[in-house]
Amino acid sequence: MTGDASRETTPAASPSPPTPTGWSRVSRDVAIVLWPSFLAAAIETMFFFAIFDPVDLGEGTALADLVANHNAGYAIGFFFFWAFTTLSGALSLYLTRTETAASGSHTSSRP
Repeated sequence: MTGDASRETTPAASPSPPTPTGWSRVSRDVAIVLWPSFLAAAIETMFFFAIFDPVDLGEGTALADLVANHNAGYAIGFFFFWAFTTLSGALSLYLTRTETAASGSHTSSRP
């Protein structure tokens, strides 16, 4: 009996602890995904364009007029890398959040 009473008085665990910054969970998730993906895209852009010239890559394609300038080619490449690293980070965050929620629901269904 006493075990049941103590279980009822224990407060439920909150899904996320309060933060001192006051950011909402969505704002934190966006920052968690966008900032590392931005840094990764910057590094990927530096390494990729150290080897390949964007003007040479666009030559003879539909993008030839768009990447006639080196800076335009660098910008397009950066945003391309940023989009893919953002998708990767968002997928990782989604899988982490759903795995935590799924494992938490199994442990709370004890008789």
